[in-house]
Amino acid sequence: MKRRDAIKTLAIIGAGIAVLPSCNNNESASVAVPLKKLKINGGDQHLIDELSKTIIPRTKDFIGAEDLKSHEFVLKMMDDCQPPEKQQLFTDGLKAFKEVCDKKFNASFDKMDASQRKALLKEMESGIKDEKNTAAQFYAFTKRYTLQSFTGSEKYMIGIKKYKMVPGSNFKGCVKI
Repeated sequence: MKRRDAIKTLAIIGAGIAVLPSCNNNESASVAVPLKKLKINGGDQHLIDELSKTIIPRTKDFIGAEDLKSHEFVLKMMDDCQPPEKQQLFTDGLKAFKEVCDKKFNASFDKMDASQRKALLKEMESGIKDEKNTAAQFYAFTKRYTLQSFTGSEKYMIGIKKYKMVPGSNFKGCVKI
């Protein structure tokens, strides 16, 4: 009988050890896109996601940054296409952006309401030209790649730009040239 109890206890401990990492709610969750050079944790990814959703919100008629997973595009482009000094500027700017949110509104970006977010983004827009403002530089990178992901999407190209996949698809054979 003691052997059965020992096996049950061992099974319960093994299951507990397997489940334990998922119970840990720290911000070091992995990003959806595997990154080689950027050191971004789950909380940072969430902030970039919220920022991109604020830049291009979803409407009832059209998709937004959330539907396109623009935050993943931002991270992948920063990781693959920018030199290390720009990547460092991005991560430093991310920290500075968090500090600006805390200093101005005593809240993280995802806890702010729409009017506070709008005021913060207007301030960031005015600071983009200042190269010493790392928070504004982070915002500029995020905005640039969010817009690029949106304007390169199929829904945008077909729904807004009226892009035609085949050129000359309005060909009329009975009309002389």
